[in-house]
Amino acid sequence: KLYVSARSGLCLTCRFKGTNPFLQTKELLAWAILKPQATNNLEAQLAACMDFRTGRLQAGHVIEVRCLRVDAPEWRYELVHSWPSGISLFVEDQRVLVKKPDEELNEAPPGPFDLSRFVVRRPLEVNPRPVRVSAAITAKKTEQWALGLVYSHPVASDEVICKQVREAQRPAKDRLRLDLERIFTWVTAHRPDRVSKKDTLRNVEPPVMKLVCCTSLSRIEEAARGVECDHLQCFDLPSYVHTMRNIPPKHAWCCPICDRPAPLHQVRLDAFAQSILDATEPNVTEVLVADTGKWEVSATEDPMDDASSDDDGPFMPSAPTQADLQRAALNLGRAFSAPAAPPRLAPQPSPPARQSPPERRSRSPRRQTSGRGGGGGGGGGGG
Repeated sequence: KLYVSARSGLCLTCRFKGTNPFLQTKELLAWAILKPQATNNLEAQLAACMDFRTGRLQAGHVIEVRCLRVDAPEWRYELVHSWPSGISLFVEDQRVLVKKPDEELNEAPPGPFDLSRFVVRRPLEVNPRPVRVSAAITAKKTEQWALGLVYSHPVASDEVICKQVREAQRPAKDRLRLDLERIFTWVTAHRPDRVSKKDTLRNVEPPVMKLVCCTSLSRIEEAARGVECDHLQCFDLPSYVHTMRNIPPKHAWCCPICDRPAPLHQVRLDAFAQSILDATEPNVTEVLVADTGKWEVSATEDPMDDASSDDDGPFMPSAPTQADLQRAALNLGRAFSAPAAPPRLAPQPSPPARQSPPERRSRSPRRQTSGRGGGGGGGGGGG
């Protein structure tokens, strides 16, 4: 049986290999379905894993014991290692791990069990003896578990994982066609003029695509999304991979926008959003998208002014509201099809009024006709 999951689309062996992309699997040495209340034995050959001169594993490599829930209740558990409620793990005849049901003090470690120190052999041994692992579990009758021995090595750089995602993509022309179909469906479904009175609580948010990643809070460099995502917004692929390296397993490989599953084999590069990123200036933060795939810039990010600058600067217009964006979205296709209006000429400033030259004043003392002359006349009258 291949035990192909309907949600992740992976068989059980691929799930063992893809449990931790940052610790990539070179070979699945052995695996088996675990039967409750019985001893389950696994045996793995070590000739291809050992360094002949030292008798140890090749440098930088490890052998892990990984356990998976075959009939995982949610997609989050399909690609995440987990132990059953009770398990006893033996290497040869030595018990190396025990977890008892309903006993919190003896819980097993959350991650896989590192088997590297139990596979040391003598140097220059031509045919090293195989490693034998046995396990006994306690689980419900409705649960089905599997155990595997995985030979893997750590990935030092996130770029290695991003390169694997790029190599698994379809041609850009096919991806662009699918993106335009998805955009047409989303924008049409969210138009405010298509909402009836019965759907008064329906979401009619404006078709705005932000060019800033919600994970890194910086401009997107490589636009990506999950295969199940239908929203306009994208996230940055390198930032997404870097975040998943240290995130808790419960929230790992989820879309940071809609929380839908987005494991690496279901991540798609968005050709439409990437074309917008390549065609816009670095200070553009969002664009308005029409159902035909046309777009126009709706917001930019200006450099921050110095705090010591004067307050008497130019008036800055306020950011557009959702109603403004809705009206612009409805007229976006019409604006692209209409001929461009001729540019308005700025009004010419009127010439300054001609000022008359200032009146020249005489330097001789001013004569007061009403003061001195009056006084002299009065004195003459008295005589």
